[in-house]
Amino acid sequence: MKSNRVLIEWLFTPFKFLAGMKALIIGLIVMVVLSVLGYLSETHFDGALDIHYGCSTVDSVYLTHALYQLLAWGTMTIIFYLTARVVTKTAIRLIDMAGTIALSQLPLIFAALLGFIPSFHLCFGDLDTTNIADVMAMLQDNIVVLIVCSVVTMIFVIWSIVLKYNAYSVSANLKGVAGGVSFTIALIIAEIVSKILIYILL
Repeated sequence: MKSNRVLIEWLFTPFKFLAGMKALIIGLIVMVVLSVLGYLSETHFDGALDIHYGCSTVDSVYLTHALYQLLAWGTMTIIFYLTARVVTKTAIRLIDMAGTIALSQLPLIFAALLGFIPSFHLCFGDLDTTNIADVMAMLQDNIVVLIVCSVVTMIFVIWSIVLKYNAYSVSANLKGVAGGVSFTIALIIAEIVSKILIYILL
């Protein structure tokens, strides 16, 4: 029973055991792994929350996937840190926020591994010139794959969001309504800002 509880804590609240520079180093390693896997499996983490499985016939460059990670992490770290500074008077260390947010990306490694499954990549071509009937036929033929892909990917996204909330909560010592509401607002803002930055830079 105790071992199960410890396992759950490691899965959802690892920041009880890892913080500061140690969390940052492991988190940066996670981000490097994500960028490499994303590049190799054509999985695009193009936003604080976004995951897209690209068309397997279109190659991308590694720098794009590295920038995905840096922009999402940097945006979330800064916005979460500033939000926490506004909401609470508790002393907050930027390195704690940066490290725990980087580490919260860990579940997305599993989403990147799913990108190696060919059926997760559907290529519709140029939607401006493709016959809508052909697109609908392709969607119908692959509806089961699309549903499975969406559900499984969403599980890892939710796991990552839970980790992000716990990272924010622990780093800022914020819980309850104030913690939940401020985290939600900060995450939405981070998603919007990261998408804008990715659009501008890439």
